[in-house]
Amino acid sequence: MHWRLKGLVQKSLSHAPGGRRLNDHLQRTFGELRRFERNVAAKVEDWNLSLRYLGEVGFSLSGSVLVEIGTGWYPALPICFSIAGVKRVITYDAVRHLDASLTFRMIAVLETHLDSIAEDCGTSSAEVRMRYQKLVHAKDVYALLRCAEVEYRAPTDARITELPSNSVDLVYSNSVMEHVPRDEIRDIMKESVRILRPGGLALHNIACNDHYAFTDRRISFVNYLQFSESQWRWWNNSFQYQNRLRPSEFLELAAKAGLNVIYKQIAVRPGTADALAKIQLAPEFRRFSSEDLAATSVDFIAQKPR
Repeated sequence: MHWRLKGLVQKSLSHAPGGRRLNDHLQRTFGELRRFERNVAAKVEDWNLSLRYLGEVGFSLSGSVLVEIGTGWYPALPICFSIAGVKRVITYDAVRHLDASLTFRMIAVLETHLDSIAEDCGTSSAEVRMRYQKLVHAKDVYALLRCAEVEYRAPTDARITELPSNSVDLVYSNSVMEHVPRDEIRDIMKESVRILRPGGLALHNIACNDHYAFTDRRISFVNYLQFSESQWRWWNNSFQYQNRLRPSEFLELAAKAGLNVIYKQIAVRPGTADALAKIQLAPEFRRFSSEDLAATSVDFIAQKPR
């Protein structure tokens, strides 16, 4: 589908009665959920990557309390953390997307990934499988979440978690922050500082690229940088909102909230730098370095001062 058409269709649905339900159906039929096993495998790979980052800074999962921002259709990362041995995960979402059938399908697919999960978290395969088996026999999705020590809060606002101050070891998100308005990210970072224990961590994996490029191969992952904010409003929509922030802006928001960035990884998809050289940047983006503009993902860990 042409990216402009997709943007306009989603924008129209966002204002129509029952539009969210129809958009959800389209995502299942034609979107990323169509290839479900591959979708789960990608989320496990993201979890493995997050674990490697956490290992770089010496974070221990055992007995830790985690907060996730952006649950999505099924709680893949919270369940991975659960069977890896964390104490508790509280997961927040602005929309109540959680789907029982997809969650149990995810549990079934996870069985093929248990050995890699055990290896990555440094736990015996037998222990991981024992925790996993308890989840398999849950009678419904809420019993499954209780068994996994995962608390699902949606619809709710991650800027106001209602958690006690200094009570959380890790706040994390995965491919979420690129869909959140700048002012809300600022407030989420401030709330993270409040709820994190001294020395606690915030880990965010951010795909700061034009998401329309995933469905329209005719455009690049920096396509959206050539449009002014007024132009971009035509195709930006609440179902796939893209804030277009650059890596330096995410890092700055964390620092201004009082977090110290202690680890970061910035990546550029092949061909993106060449594509950037061929477009005329909108005025809003001309102040950024070419490296900042070409980046298609930024993953970072920031720490609350001890």
